[in-house]
Amino acid sequence: MGIDKFRRKSAFKAISVNGIDLYGGLGMPAISGKVYYVECNAGLDTQDGLSWDKAKKTLASAITASNANIAAGSSGWASRNTIFIKGDACTEDLTIFPAKCDVIGCGSCDAMNKTRIIGHHIETGDGTIQSTGWYNLEFKNDGVATIFTVTTYSGLYFGDCIFTADADSTHAILTAGSCDNFTIKNCWFRNDEDGHDPFDTAAIGIAGAIYNLFIQDNFIEGDIGIDIDNATSYNVVIDNNTIKAVTLVIDDESSLAVITNNRMISAGDGTTLATVFDGNIALCAGNILTTSNGCVELPAYTTYA
Repeated sequence: MGIDKFRRKSAFKAISVNGIDLYGGLGMPAISGKVYYVECNAGLDTQDGLSWDKAKKTLASAITASNANIAAGSSGWASRNTIFIKGDACTEDLTIFPAKCDVIGCGSCDAMNKTRIIGHHIETGDGTIQSTGWYNLEFKNDGVATIFTVTTYSGLYFGDCIFTADADSTHAILTAGSCDNFTIKNCWFRNDEDGHDPFDTAAIGIAGAIYNLFIQDNFIEGDIGIDIDNATSYNVVIDNNTIKAVTLVIDDESSLAVITNNRMISAGDGTTLATVFDGNIALCAGNILTTSNGCVELPAYTTYA
């Protein structure tokens, strides 16, 4: 009996999180798709990346291999690959994301229990490379540019990640074109310990049309927290986040986002609400906003006879 059947039929059951077979990280078969390994310290891109002993050195090389595997034939088209990555402060600038694949940080970097990736990542694809999950990673910039710039993309997921502004970065995430099915959950957007400003323009910037955007359970710090800078936004939910901003905690130019149960802090003067919050109050529920001159509920609590 193969190890995959053994662990499913015995007490040694599979453990799956968001469709990811965590036993893949132990060298066991994934539930679906190939598993690739990246070791930034000691790997080699000339290796196949199919085990820790034969790990690749760069995430870009593993992405190339995974994308080729997904596209190779019908057995890969509906699969979902996994890339496990570890190393001390991996440094690279990505221009292609892995299709139908989850990238999972494991191991540690200094005192961080995540894998740190330093760089600026610009995806300018045509929409055919889709559906990437990023988990348990710290993304850190080494200049003022945006950490993640995304154009025309479908199916992006950030879970349990940290975005650190090591220099005065403009954005952590910026969607520059039309995107859909985009989730940011349980992440931390922060400045570093050297006292740099938080993300200077906005921690999360939505400049292009957005469809099906879900932002939940995050700590978000920036000059602006979340900036939806376009009129084309559908099925947008901003829920249960803690947002700390210099000016606007949320700036929703579409007035279409559902904004619920957020705890928000602005250094601005809330005497004029529009200077610290711009959203459709009719689509708000259960939000609390603290400003330099007091605290307000959004929407204001009202009782009806």
